[in-house]
Amino acid sequence: MIKQRIKLLSTQYSIRDTQYAIRNTQYAIRNTNAKGTALLVVLFIVMAITILSLGFLSRSDVELACGQNMLLRTQMDYLAESGLEHSKGLIINPQNIDLESGTWQATGQQLDSESSDYYDVTVNRDSNDRCNYNIDCNSYRQKGDETIGRSSLTAELRLDPVIALWTEADTTLWSGVSINGDVRCGSTLTNQGAISGDVFGSLSGTDPNGQKYTVDKLSLDWPQIEIGDFTSYNTITQASLSGTTLDYAPWVFRRTGNLTLAGNIQVNGMLLVEGDLTVEGTNNVIVSIKNLPALYVTGDLIIEKDASLEIEGLAVVDNRVLVNGDAGLDVLGGLFTQDIFAETTADSSSNGNVGILYNGPTWNPTGGVIDGAIEFDGVDDYVSTGKSLLSGMSEFTLAGWVCENNSHESRIGLFGQNDTIEFGFDGGWLRVWTPGGGYAREQWLFEDFTWHHVAVVGDGNNLKIYIYIDGNLEETGSGPSYYGVSPYGFNIGGGIWDPSGNWFNGLLDDVRVYDKALDENAISCIYNDIYDPNHIPIGHWKMDESGSNVTITAAPEKTAILVGPEDNQERWGQAAGAFFRSIKRQ
Repeated sequence: MIKQRIKLLSTQYSIRDTQYAIRNTQYAIRNTNAKGTALLVVLFIVMAITILSLGFLSRSDVELACGQNMLLRTQMDYLAESGLEHSKGLIINPQNIDLESGTWQATGQQLDSESSDYYDVTVNRDSNDRCNYNIDCNSYRQKGDETIGRSSLTAELRLDPVIALWTEADTTLWSGVSINGDVRCGSTLTNQGAISGDVFGSLSGTDPNGQKYTVDKLSLDWPQIEIGDFTSYNTITQASLSGTTLDYAPWVFRRTGNLTLAGNIQVNGMLLVEGDLTVEGTNNVIVSIKNLPALYVTGDLIIEKDASLEIEGLAVVDNRVLVNGDAGLDVLGGLFTQDIFAETTADSSSNGNVGILYNGPTWNPTGGVIDGAIEFDGVDDYVSTGKSLLSGMSEFTLAGWVCENNSHESRIGLFGQNDTIEFGFDGGWLRVWTPGGGYAREQWLFEDFTWHHVAVVGDGNNLKIYIYIDGNLEETGSGPSYYGVSPYGFNIGGGIWDPSGNWFNGLLDDVRVYDKALDENAISCIYNDIYDPNHIPIGHWKMDESGSNVTITAAPEKTAILVGPEDNQERWGQAAGAFFRSIKRQ
């Protein structure tokens, strides 16, 4: 029993020892797990820090790369914008570019020759509006054989203002005039035509298809062209211009004295006339070459009846530009005159006393007694030769057809010359005045508003003045033989005594001036429209025109010139400014 109990106790002790061993092992394992976990935590933290660090490093690289790309893009954008400004400057003064075909290109342009940054530019002129241009500019960086950092911009450029017509004196643009561009007038501009642009000056009549400004708002200077600027030229004579084409170096064709283009004449270069230029016949063409005006006239430019003139380039006229009512003028470039730009009625006497139309009297091609007539509005219309015809005459004859639109009870001028001989209505009478006080008058009873022929004859030797109506002598008066000396022009339709009044309301036809006192037979020939070779008028206005056609279109690429002597030339262009209508990124 004792041995069994001892054996049992030993077994129990063994079991306890085993449990103790198990517990110790568990304690050991527990201790080991705690240390591994800590190690794992440490490893995890290290790994997290590494990942975060790598993320920060990666993000920094990306941000750095993005920043470099943004800087490159900004630099290319600025370069492309510089290319647009470069194009703008060249278009305003296009002496160095050729836009004749409507397109100009430049590649590999640089702001800094030491850099690897370039831009390419393409300029296309608007085919419908020569003052609009479309510009494409592509900038880029060349890195070896690789092109990087491209920036592409497109823009629409508008030249404004661009002067198509420049005048200094009072000017009336008649219904047959179309201006595609801006107009500058140093005095009063009366518009009855069509202006597709702005007006700089004092404007009355029809508003332009643009804005109205005072003259001082225009910064453009008059082109300073002088005869002495052109030292290399070809001398031409009147005899050399007969169906001729002038097309040879040095491209300036100079005439000292008056010149006539008689038809079928082509000038490729610059025509320089020291005097008046008269245009007769058709197919007269002047085409400028690069950097030269097309035409410079120191006197008048006169376009006769049934004549035509085409000009491509800049035309500068020191005096008047006069276009007959049956003529044509087409200017692609610009027309600059220091005096008036006006429509005229022809002088059939061949003495060159063209009648200049002021304030827009109306052509009536079929409403005259003999073909056409001119209608006056009774407000401010008149016709004037601009030079004296009657000064100092002791004998004279004035004649013409008259058709009133209403009764003229006040003093109204028909035809005459201020301070010399004046003929018209006065309180229901036909009357003639001279500065010496002599006059005759005949009561005007014809209020039937139909055509009547009137004539007044002055015979200084006999101190007699005669008034004829419809070919019959109606009144004789007496007066002194002094008829006055006057610098004024011969006027038709009003403005004879007072330039601000005395306006006729009606139609006038076939007005004549003779420097002789015609007898009744001669007056009868005039009344019956019979040619009288013994009595030739010094001024004869048939007034049969139907209205001229004039188109002036601004073309900056054709009018850009170099002015001044050859060793000190300056650039000039007809555009005083420009702006971008739009700029877009492609």
